[in-house]
Amino acid sequence: MGIFSFKTKKPIIGLTLSGGGMRGIAHIAVLKALEEYNLKPDIISGTSAGSVVAAFYALGKTPDEMLEIVKQTTFFSRSFLRLSKNGIFSSKFIMKLFTDYFPENDFRVLKIPVYVAATEMTHGIVDFFSEGELFAPLLASSSVPFILPPVRIGEKIYVDGGVLDNLPIEPIVDKCDFLIGSHVNSISYDGLENMSLMKEFDRILHLAIAKSVYSKVKFCDIFLDPPKMTKFSLFNKKLLDVMFSEVYEYTCKELEEKGYSRNS
Repeated sequence: MGIFSFKTKKPIIGLTLSGGGMRGIAHIAVLKALEEYNLKPDIISGTSAGSVVAAFYALGKTPDEMLEIVKQTTFFSRSFLRLSKNGIFSSKFIMKLFTDYFPENDFRVLKIPVYVAATEMTHGIVDFFSEGELFAPLLASSSVPFILPPVRIGEKIYVDGGVLDNLPIEPIVDKCDFLIGSHVNSISYDGLENMSLMKEFDRILHLAIAKSVYSKVKFCDIFLDPPKMTKFSLFNKKLLDVMFSEVYEYTCKELEEKGYSRNS
């Protein structure tokens, strides 16, 4: 579906952002391209890093501003190591990111509706948050098991939404006319020798959840899946500029091939 056929009104564009740790930065490149091709989303769902990107964008930050925030922020540094039974890192650096940039801990500060996915541990289901307190759902959605501690919300314990749903289209698929999925975890088949423990963990995680992601492609009018994304780290941003450039160019090319034109 290259060009909109809606005659009476502008279609409601939905966007779903996958998890991906530091690879979630690639969603910012996707957003930059979507804006340039007149595909700015009206409603967003996300999990893990995708939910954080969604919240910042819905707050009103431009893709360029978001990229600058990433460059100024320290993630997964030694100062946040905790090596406790609940996680390798403290989640304080994520909470600081929220308190530094959001004027209030409430979904009401967002200018675009956002649905945040988190995995509820006891019953093994995905819950979606879209109102009330904002920071705890974002933190829960981003709490990669064994890396960051689980988050308690009310009587429930939550971990990363991507564990059960790494492309959470469910809360918005019936609320939009046109759905775009952005997945930033396509598996690279290069360099499997002498894998570090973290790279092995990353690969096992995404091999396990890949099937559930790709089963949802048929529901997306556009599915963006930049290649070989696991060559970029889940936990550091040293190749940030390379990743951003590659994903931006990939997205522009995909949109051009589907018949969209860049803003004049």
